Amino acid sequence: MVRRILLGSLVVCVALAAGLWFTRPTPCGRPIAYRLGTVDGRFGLTNAEVLEALREAESLWGRAVGRDVFTHDPRATLTVTLVYDERQQTTQTSQRLWSSMQQAQASHAVVSRSYAEWRETYERRARSYETTYAAYQERAAAYNAQMQQWSARGGVPREMQAGLEAERNRLQALRSELETERIAIESLAGTVRSLAEKGNALAEAHNRDVMTFNSRYGAPRQFHKGEFDGREITVFEFHDMRDFALLLAHELGHALGLGHVDDPTAVMHAVGGEQAVEPLRLTAADLAALQKLCGRR
Repeated sequence: MVRRILLGSLVVCVALAAGLWFTRPTPCGRPIAYRLGTVDGRFGLTNAEVLEALREAESLWGRAVGRDVFTHDPRATLTVTLVYDERQQTTQTSQRLWSSMQQAQASHAVVSRSYAEWRETYERRARSYETTYAAYQERAAAYNAQMQQWSARGGVPREMQAGLEAERNRLQALRSELETERIAIESLAGTVRSLAEKGNALAEAHNRDVMTFNSRYGAPRQFHKGEFDGREITVFEFHDMRDFALLLAHELGHALGLGHVDDPTAVMHAVGGEQAVEPLRLTAADLAALQKLCGRR
């Protein structure tokens, strides 16, 4: 799976020059020891989770070399620290808004389907009602016309009274059924209106969130996700655990002695965004740089 940067950010991983450096063993020789420093709780990770991500990141390089090139040692000089600041806060805020947008979109889809189903039911029953009501009116008009004719002639003949009485009763029953159906259809119409209003409200809220998201986070922003200064790997920002593992692999590459490479899909590329993270893997450019480094042994 190719990693997609949420928000379209330009995120840069850097290795900084520093006055104090830990003593790096011969490249690809004796494993480089590291320890876990401070992990700010606002990242939402336990020390165990961070160490697990570090093990995945270090194993990426170890598999390529054919031996362990890093080792966890609580007494080590090289420290891995997670520092929480506005970068991670911005990412977390944008993720919450994105999640809210996705939920609103999903809710709108559910409401839209329900609206379509209820409207179809309403329209079908309304058409049936209109057809039945028109037939009722036609029969009622014929009955009334017949009664008026007999009234003008002095009354309904005895032999026709039973038939006309039966028709009157049928018309009354049909009228009662039509009234019951009319009330039911009005209730259906209310349900359809309610769903339409709910769908419109969800759409408006979603559109507002989209505008907010785009205005706050839509433009590319460049910032350092992490850095290696010679003695410490500092992590500032990541989107998820796959992004975190990639960032750690990048900074461990710097600790190993690797610089940046030109391939935008490489772990050691300066800018994140196009790397594969599922599974996390090295590219030919990464391996070439590693071979060049290890070849100096």
